Amino acid sequence: MRIFLLIFSFINTIFYMLIYSYFDNVLEILGIVSLSPAAANYIKLAALLIVGFCVGVNVMLILRLKIKRSLFSFRNLVIIGIFPFICLILSEGAITSFIINKFFNSSEKLSELLFYFLSRQAIWSLWLGFAIGSSIRFSFSRIQYKHTSVENLKTQIPDKSEVRAPDIEKKDQNHFPEY
Repeated sequence: MRIFLLIFSFINTIFYMLIYSYFDNVLEILGIVSLSPAAANYIKLAALLIVGFCVGVNVMLILRLKIKRSLFSFRNLVIIGIFPFICLILSEGAITSFIINKFFNSSEKLSELLFYFLSRQAIWSLWLGFAIGSSIRFSFSRIQYKHTSVENLKTQIPDKSEVRAPDIEKKDQNHFPEY
């Protein structure tokens, strides 16, 4: 299952990179020329966010973490993803202009620095997608069926005595048998 997810995520990464690369050509082929520039930019950033997510999932699948159950780590997301999230919000311009005018008295050097720093929306969306993807933890535990649990119970009893019905019932309830 892990290998299937790894291959599927890798194919999705390539697919969304192609969507991002040929976005303008795809719009012309589909005949969607009346799309506003803001909507086109949003769709491009969403494609990059998905690419970053797939790369993060690939990294987590390659690491083979030994965990007991699948989960989503919010702590990881906050640690890794808070900075690119703030930069994506501030990259629009109106908020940044307000902050520069209010707190830094319209400094030209500072406004140029923030403009060049925050205008890299592609980097921030890739980073945020990677943070979301790497926050997912997969567990690939094998399912133990009842007939195999009875066989394993026979090998776990040290004195080689016969397995009694109460022992099997307790094993089915995820308890160890009493001797």
